[in-house]
Amino acid sequence: MDKEMSEVDREFIGLVEQYQRLAFSVCYKITQNYFDAEDMTQETFLAVYKALPEFDGVNPGGFITRVATNKCLDYLKRAGRREIPMEDDILHQNDSSSPPPEENILQAEIDNELKDLCSSLKPPYDYVAREYYCNGRTAAEIASRSDKKVKTIQTQIRRARQMLQKKWKAINKNGGRSDGTFNR
Repeated sequence: MDKEMSEVDREFIGLVEQYQRLAFSVCYKITQNYFDAEDMTQETFLAVYKALPEFDGVNPGGFITRVATNKCLDYLKRAGRREIPMEDDILHQNDSSSPPPEENILQAEIDNELKDLCSSLKPPYDYVAREYYCNGRTAAEIASRSDKKVKTIQTQIRRARQMLQKKWKAINKNGGRSDGTFNR
């Protein structure tokens, strides 16, 4: 049977054996789907076979990678056009774009309560807690603003967290959150 195969066929079989894993890896990385990657790998080698007579033989791995990439990108474009959004999907997207008003009000109340709790701490913990929990600053940012070492600020944040947990538990008999923690 080897004698019946043309030189192009033998060259193609060698390319498939050598580069099929590379082609599959490229396809899987792009499509993020095992079965689509298998299909695109087959499409890749079909295109490579058709282009083999014109291929100059320089850098076959790069050539196959480029063909695989283009095949996958074309596939994703076609797949995107084929998808028709369902009414439920559109409504769900609109719902998820902004939280419900109750959630906004509840979050504002929690933020105010947190700010009040942070302000009730003794210095320097009040400042550190407000900056860290309410204003979202990092320990390094707080340290640079207050001319203190980062380690000092980290220690103050840890101590402020412990104090806030105690205050939170005292205010809410059940300990605040169900797990009893008070984290950012």
